[in-house]
Amino acid sequence: MGDRREELRTLLEGQYSSYGWKAVPADDGTVRATGLNGVIWIGLPVVAEDLEDPAFEVRLLTLSDERMPRGELCPLELLPDETCANKLRAVLDRLRLNERGHVEIYSVAA
Repeated sequence: MGDRREELRTLLEGQYSSYGWKAVPADDGTVRATGLNGVIWIGLPVVAEDLEDPAFEVRLLTLSDERMPRGELCPLELLPDETCANKLRAVLDRLRLNERGHVEIYSVAA
């Protein structure tokens, strides 16, 4: 994992932990956290190299379809490096993920 991606992952873990949630880094590079009422949040750090990977859009679509045990969609929060935030927004627009209500750009990491 690249240094910047690791920094972003650590930021996600810290944010979820600050809510009192148990944040667990997953093998797929995401951070999973169980929040209030058992809601499972998925945090994904995003760096510029991700947007150059042809498989990234498929990965976003797959993550956006993950469901909790009762069938509800998991909220997907993307934490981009500031160098790629605008391109990530364009990808979400193109895939229409921004219209689904559970996929959001969490913040821009400066």
